Amino acid sequence: MPCISVIVPTYNVLPYLDRSMTSLLGQTHRDLDILLIDDGSTDGCAARCDAYARQDPRVRVVHQPNGGLSAARNTGLDHAVGDFVAFLDPDDYADPHMLERLLTTLTQAQADTCFCRYYDVSADGSVRLAPEDYARSLYTGAEIDQLLLGMVGSRPHHPHDVEIGMSVWKGLYSLPILRAHHIRFLSEREYLSEDLLFHLDYLAHAGAVAIVPEPLYYYCQNPASLTGVYRADRFAREKRFYEKVSAELALRFPPEVYRPRLDKAFLGRVRRCIAQEAAHNKNSLRNIAAICRDPLVQAVLRELDESQLPRLKRVLHWAIQHHCALFLYGAFRLR
Repeated sequence: MPCISVIVPTYNVLPYLDRSMTSLLGQTHRDLDILLIDDGSTDGCAARCDAYARQDPRVRVVHQPNGGLSAARNTGLDHAVGDFVAFLDPDDYADPHMLERLLTTLTQAQADTCFCRYYDVSADGSVRLAPEDYARSLYTGAEIDQLLLGMVGSRPHHPHDVEIGMSVWKGLYSLPILRAHHIRFLSEREYLSEDLLFHLDYLAHAGAVAIVPEPLYYYCQNPASLTGVYRADRFAREKRFYEKVSAELALRFPPEVYRPRLDKAFLGRVRRCIAQEAAHNKNSLRNIAAICRDPLVQAVLRELDESQLPRLKRVLHWAIQHHCALFLYGAFRLR
């Protein structure tokens, strides 16, 4: 059976690490190369990783100074030896059949990549199926562009900002493709959603992508995670991300194909930035007003066709367009 290298970037997640590793060591696909990348942890994770390596010969540990999630994943790619690569975030966990199911589906479809669906697990432990809208069970050739565009954003009538989750932890990737094209993760400290940038690069070289319809990964809401914690520079990084993705997509698609999707998703990110300001920052009114005045935000609002958006989103966008910071503060505080 093919070997799968599983990259686990680990930084100060000691309360979750055992749950994650239990789900990984219990996988029904046994031929694993498990890479625990200790990214300068200070909470005991380093010692716990070493303990796992002593207990199971499939586990290898690399210790490095703190460089962030992307740097840890890139170190894992440097050390991977499997035929395929998977990623597991250490505060999440996987169904015991996940890797076997991904590999079996990929092999039967003669694909080089495979994705499954996933569950969202809230802080109180409630579990719900994450909304994703796959159009087919196998994407080949030009169809892969549609898969990628679904990660970028959604069509005007779609109820969500994106159609397909962009995270790498639900996939199986060809290590030969990654190595042949020098595919790496860009730093999440510069761009948010580094996983989408990874897929922009990787999917350009994938021959076929198979889809497992069952949810096999459990994404757990962690208030201390990169997506959960308040960051003062989040909006600035969202703008850099938008500009980077726009430049990449412009090399492959005409503007009318990707801009409506990208703009719709960007405004969703703008709303999340405002929500975080309202929830966590004593200077929230001033910062919300600055977001509203931003030229990029105003330009996107002018261009986007909002006729098919839900009424609440249209109201919020109207408030952003008209710089109604106090209204936005109250609306997001109430939510």
